[in-house]
Amino acid sequence: MISSFIAAFMIGVLGAGHCIAMCGGISGAIAHANKQTTQSNSLAPLFYNLGRISSYTLIGAIVGLTAQIGLNFGAGYDFLVILRFVSGVTLILIGLYIAQLNSAILQLEKIGRLLWRFIQPLARQFLPLKTPYHAFPLGFLWGWLPCGLVYSALTLALSSGSALSSALTMFAFGLGTFPIMFLVGSFSTKFNSLIQNTKFKRFSGLLLVLYGLHIIYIALVQLSAYGM
Repeated sequence: MISSFIAAFMIGVLGAGHCIAMCGGISGAIAHANKQTTQSNSLAPLFYNLGRISSYTLIGAIVGLTAQIGLNFGAGYDFLVILRFVSGVTLILIGLYIAQLNSAILQLEKIGRLLWRFIQPLARQFLPLKTPYHAFPLGFLWGWLPCGLVYSALTLALSSGSALSSALTMFAFGLGTFPIMFLVGSFSTKFNSLIQNTKFKRFSGLLLVLYGLHIIYIALVQLSAYGM
C-alpha cells in the first residue's frame, strides 16, 4: 500500500508539465491577482491548491468505495490485480503523452467532459476572487477538470480496493502536484521554463512509462499465480 502512495506522489511530481498545461493558467491568474490586491490575498494560491487536493481525495474515496463494494459482492483478488494491470497501461499512456510521444491518453479526458459541463459554470462563479478563502471552493471544483494525469492516478487508487487507501493514494497524488502548482505564476520564469523544457518532459514521461511497465510485470506475475 505504501508503494501506491509513493507511486501516486511521483505521478504528481513527474506530471508537472501536464499540470501546468491543464491548471497553470488559473493558478497564474490567482497569483497575478494577489499582486494587484492586498497582502492577505497571498493565501489564495494556498487555499486553491488545498481545494484541489481535497477534491482529489474525495474522488479517490468514491472510486475506492466502488471497488470495495464490488469486492464485498464477490469480486475476487484477481479483480484488483486486473485493475493494477490497467493502471500500469494508463501510466504508460500518460508517460508517453508527457514525453510528447503519443497523445492517446487524451481520449480518456473525454470521459469527464460531460460532468465538467455542469461543474465549470459553478467554478467560474468564484472568479474573480472576492476573498482568498473563495479560492478553496474554486480549487475544489477545478479539481474535477477532465485530466488524463488524474485518471492515471485514479486507476492506481482504484486498484487498492479500499475507500480509505484509495483516498490516501489520491491525497498523495495531490501532494505531488502541490509544489509546482503553488509556485507557478508566483515563482521565477526560469522555474516555469525548466518544467516546460522538452528534455525534462521526456525524462519525466519515460520514468512514468518504466514504472507503468513495472506495475504491469507485477500484475502479470500475480495473474499467472492465479492460473489466469
